Amino acid sequence: MFRNKMDQLIWQRHRRMLFAIAILTLLGVVMVSLVALNNIVDDRETHNLVSATLINQWRPYNGGYFAAYSMWLILAAWLSGLEMMHLDLSDNFNQFLFSSGFSRRHIYWSKIKVAFAVLLLLNVVATGIEYLIYWVGTPHGYTWTIAWPGVLTSWLVGIIMSIGMFAISWFAAEIIGQSGPLVVTIAGFTVSLSGLAGIGGTILHGSPFSLSNDQVMWVGLIAWLVFALALFFWGAALYQHLSLEHNGEYLLFPHLRVPVYIVFVIYVTLLFSWASDGLSMVVAFVLSALFGYGWLWRPRLGEKWHQWRERN
Repeated sequence: MFRNKMDQLIWQRHRRMLFAIAILTLLGVVMVSLVALNNIVDDRETHNLVSATLINQWRPYNGGYFAAYSMWLILAAWLSGLEMMHLDLSDNFNQFLFSSGFSRRHIYWSKIKVAFAVLLLLNVVATGIEYLIYWVGTPHGYTWTIAWPGVLTSWLVGIIMSIGMFAISWFAAEIIGQSGPLVVTIAGFTVSLSGLAGIGGTILHGSPFSLSNDQVMWVGLIAWLVFALALFFWGAALYQHLSLEHNGEYLLFPHLRVPVYIVFVIYVTLLFSWASDGLSMVVAFVLSALFGYGWLWRPRLGEKWHQWRERN
């Protein structure tokens, strides 16, 4: 499947987990498609799976009964980024890679290349299966009509979202060395993105921007893609200095503790106090500052606790 030696090594290393992610994704796509087709029959007022006003427009198909790009593919990208980076950190496979004679830059981008190649193939297969199910399974009396503008737009939006989700889990897995806290951190941040999107939409809809819904969507997607690319290149720079001596610690790059703390406090305060009064902002700031400090410096706090108990 891959000709480059490093690509082959990475593929052999991760193929089982990537195959498991692919199987999970395909099962999810099939399940959602069959459930949607079953629900169509129950809703006797709906006869068009795709709204007639959207068929030939450059807008994504994302209705209640048919999404041209499945959310399961975005989840697959999120899981793949987590697996590709964290697995090698957790069982010291990076030590073998670093001693293989290849540069760290080569190793880093080879991992991304292998992951993207697998995800692209998965996208094609999963989408083909989904469309086949709708083509064959659409009940009599109902229509499933699609056109290239909507399909291409849906794919573009979905791929950009997938790249961003991959970048988030990939970067987090690169800087966080503990499995449990890593999953909690990524899951919490991913869930919070809906709130952040709502804040961004409110700003862009209002004065002085006054953008339409479509314009807000494209501005958000461009910002999302830029954010993902920034994480990839920042991750490449950090990967050059990844030290194996910090394996098992929460942050594999201790010098990032203060910047991460500052960003966390600002982000959480903004998220929970947007459009609220000053008191809510102060409460959100204090709670996020205390929680962030305890979360990032908990080993040191634990040591101080044990020292205090020994003295008393």
